[in-house]
This record gives sequence, structure tokens and C-alpha cells, in this order.
Amino acid sequence: MERNEITEDWLHKEIQCNVCNDVAGVLVDPHRWEAYKGGSMVQEVWPEASPAYREQMIGLRSGYHVCDTCWGPSLGGDEFDEEIDE
Repeated sequence: MERNEITEDWLHKEIQCNVCNDVAGVLVDPHRWEAYKGGSMVQEVWPEASPAYREQMIGLRSGYHVCDTCWGPSLGGDEFDEEIDE
């Protein structure tokens, strides 16, 4: 995980998948993290972030996270997307 001039002061947090136990590092803006921990909604705090990043933030706060690798097999994959596309 590389830092740049924007992320140089951000917190480095580790998040563990509750299915496979893999650990991933994630950089978090400390001001936004405090707002989120204070009860703000994840999509309000990080409106520009990817869904995967927001899921990591939810996992950090809740203590429960499923990584992208485990998400599909353990939770049925994209079956809902397939139904919509048909």
C-alpha cells in the first residue's frame, strides 16, 4: 500500500476477513474516520469511494468483514445481478 502526499497523514488500519482470515491493510483519512465512528453514514463520509472501500470501512467499525475473494462463494455470488440481466 503506497502513500502519496494526500495519504501521508492517514491512518493505516488492518482488517481481517471473517471467512478466510486474510488480513488487508487500508488507509483511512482520520477526520473522516472520526465522523464515521461518530455515527455518520458511510456513503455520506466517503461518497466518492468504491463500494469495496466502503465495505472495508463498515467492517472496520462493525468488526465483521468478508473480503472480495470470499464474498461471492460464501454469499451466493452475483445471483441478483444475473436475475436482473435476464
